[in-house]
Amino acid sequence: MSMRVVATAGHVDHGKSSLVLALTGTDPDRFPEEKSRGLTIDLGFAFTTLADGTEVGFVDVPGHVRFVKNMLAGVGAVEVAMLVVAANEGWMPQSEEHVQILDLLGVGHGLVVLSKADLVDAETLELARLELDDHLAGTALADWPVVSCDARGGRGVDDVAATLATVLAAAPAPRDLGRPRLWIDRVFAAKGAGTVVTGTLGLGGFAVDDEVVIEPGARRARIRSIESHGTRHESIGPGSRVALNLAGIDHTEVHRGDAVVRPGDWVTPFVVDIAVTPAVGRQPATRRLPKRGELTIAIGSGEQRARWRLLDATERFARLRFEHRLPLAPGDRLVARSSGRRATVAGGEIVDVEPARRTADALTRLPLAAGMRLLHAHRWLAVADIGRLAGLGADDAARLATRLVAEGHARRIGDELVGCAWVDTARNDAVAAVAAFHRSHPHARGVELAAIATTMEVDPARARAVLADDTRLVIDRDVVRSADHEGRASELPGVAAFLEALAAAPFAPPGAADHGIGPATLRALAAEGAIVELDGIGVATSALAAARQRIARAVVERDRLSVGDVRELLATSRKYVLPLLNRMESEGITRRRGDERIPGPRSAAAASDD
Repeated sequence: MSMRVVATAGHVDHGKSSLVLALTGTDPDRFPEEKSRGLTIDLGFAFTTLADGTEVGFVDVPGHVRFVKNMLAGVGAVEVAMLVVAANEGWMPQSEEHVQILDLLGVGHGLVVLSKADLVDAETLELARLELDDHLAGTALADWPVVSCDARGGRGVDDVAATLATVLAAAPAPRDLGRPRLWIDRVFAAKGAGTVVTGTLGLGGFAVDDEVVIEPGARRARIRSIESHGTRHESIGPGSRVALNLAGIDHTEVHRGDAVVRPGDWVTPFVVDIAVTPAVGRQPATRRLPKRGELTIAIGSGEQRARWRLLDATERFARLRFEHRLPLAPGDRLVARSSGRRATVAGGEIVDVEPARRTADALTRLPLAAGMRLLHAHRWLAVADIGRLAGLGADDAARLATRLVAEGHARRIGDELVGCAWVDTARNDAVAAVAAFHRSHPHARGVELAAIATTMEVDPARARAVLADDTRLVIDRDVVRSADHEGRASELPGVAAFLEALAAAPFAPPGAADHGIGPATLRALAAEGAIVELDGIGVATSALAAARQRIARAVVERDRLSVGDVRELLATSRKYVLPLLNRMESEGITRRRGDERIPGPRSAAAASDD
């Protein structure tokens, strides 16, 4: 289904609701007090189908200064607006503030309506038009088309509808990032249905029976049904006015300003960094932006309290710390207001949803393009997380990952991207560490991979992945050595004689110290596979294989063996039997029961080995 949502804007009593009524046939004022006073207090909603078939949902906002909070709730999730200025009154304070808000939120498409044209003559109408040009100059609304009309009499209403159709045709289609988010602007309990929430659906679609969460708070619910413009839908895409009937949550637990999203689709930060747009307006700023303080932040359809901190003297960037976690992404726009002055002080666009702790680090990253900013922030960047962290859809995120690799900024290792600069530094550090080890231990095989991983500040699996194609190093059985390192423990003086002695007395091996072999060399020989080390005793590899087979056959045939039985079997002493039996137990050849050994799960297989 294709629908476009349009929000009204403008000063109180300039005819916004009357124009919506004329365009749709529906009075957007919902409450008796609004109808009796002729004053819009809260958001109103109406729908129509334009002559070209475009379905339009209107969000009518209040124009009184006391209800700016409600106005912000109505325009926070839309991309097209209709500014209404009465020709008989001209530019008024809320005309100014509403334009300021639309400008800060980046609402770049819409039209301006000079209403109540029947109450002025042609000359006054022309002066009102010129005044509009003057006030809109330098804003995002400067090039919006202007239409005059008399909503109550009907003159010019068709022109408004036709101009709106042209504007909507030129405006970009609603973005679909595959991560839907519905900022809730109305909550109620429907008889026989339960909790119903409404809002303008953005950035993705929902379907009936989708499991969703309501943020803040990650409260779980399920979509029982979907309705838009009075019609039920099994699924619905972005850009529509939507009512969701939610199961699993009471209407008292949900509020305006909450958001409905799918589990796992969004980063939900407390802290974000933003690019700041000061709200100067037409009058000179009375003072600079506050360096620190508490502000009210309008984002989506709600207001949130947040701690504000400017990050640089030029007021380009600021950090916001919210009271609650919200589903946010780079590109989201917000308005910061001072509760004390009741004034808009700035706008902002979220740049980073996982900001660096140190201000200096943040200021280095924030001016960068999205891809480079993420590489600076995340040493290991999961490709699957790029969309959420950069505010992109899956296809754009994949293209960004490919471009970062193609341009030489990152290397793809498995399902992650790693900055090339870090990879080069980490590899050089590893090469230096291995070379230093070889100088200190010239006959050792190399450094344990775990030790190199610690040097690189990563886990062994990632260290292996980073070093795998570095031709300067070789990784062999979790040991890292230089590619040109030839030193082997088996080539050391005296080792050959020691190995011959082991072969000559397989089950009563001579002590390593007797041949001048130290513990480090013994471990190196074991790492090379020349011997097997059992509790500090060197045993020939062939001797261990022979002992394994003899013990396995004996325990299978006799069903149990004592230490003395094994001593006789191998014609050796208890000193060597116990380490051998411990090894057999660890391999599953035997199992210990009291002082005896019985067959283990691998005894039969070992006994039959040739």
